[in-house]
Amino acid sequence: IKVHGSVISTATQRVLVCLYEKDIEFDLVPVDLATGEHKSEAFLQKNPFGQVPAFEQGELQLFESRAITQYI
Repeated sequence: IKVHGSVISTATQRVLVCLYEKDIEFDLVPVDLATGEHKSEAFLQKNPFGQVPAFEQGELQLFESRAITQYI
């Protein structure tokens, strides 16, 4: 599992807390909000809204923190 996000984002924090509570291993891929990385073409392929977090598990890609936590 990969979570693309920023630790200063409350939406990213929501997903991370859920993963920690479920004791699920994951990799946090840092996204630099200050430089606008979340609006880059590469990131928009993960989340077309250009917001963090984005979630990947194999071929599955999710965005919107509440949808991600519901899936988890």
